[in-house]
Amino acid sequence: MPKIYTEKEKENIRKALKREAGKCLALYGVRKTTVDELVRRVDIPKGTFYLFYESKEALFFDLLVTYADEVESDYLSMLQEIDENHIVTSLTDIFYTLLIKFYDEGLYRFLDGAELELVLRRLPDKSLPDISKRMSAVIHNLFSYFYIDDKEDIKSFEAGYEALLYLLLSADRLKDKEKALRLLVRGLVLQMVE
Repeated sequence: MPKIYTEKEKENIRKALKREAGKCLALYGVRKTTVDELVRRVDIPKGTFYLFYESKEALFFDLLVTYADEVESDYLSMLQEIDENHIVTSLTDIFYTLLIKFYDEGLYRFLDGAELELVLRRLPDKSLPDISKRMSAVIHNLFSYFYIDDKEDIKSFEAGYEALLYLLLSADRLKDKEKALRLLVRGLVLQMVE
């Protein structure tokens, strides 16, 4: 007889699966990550995995959607609490944190297209257009918060930040990636607030 989980246990298992999926995504990518590896890391039976997700691809997609949700809620609220006396430092911290979270959770791997395609092939509704639009909207909302009048400037800042996201594909080649990425984020912020 299968084990019955409480709501709290289900929530903890789902969080653990997403956390470990992010680690595996960063280390191995979608193709080399197996359900066996995920359940071993979370210490659950393989059958339990399928109570939560129909496939590893569904888990990876949920990880991406959760990231977009967190960015919308957490970072937009952080933007509302900016220290006006230290605006450049505050904004640099916020945008850098967003960038590093994207990196640490392995989501940057989806930028090469092939990894995302592996995930989307197994999803029944082929959600690529929706998630792409959603991620673009999240970045747009972050920059629109600053009431930049010129729509071309907003597009430029969005493109600059997107370029930083793509840089994550080869971030491991940077000697001191944290300092380099923070410097690039700060440069973008300086352009934005000038």
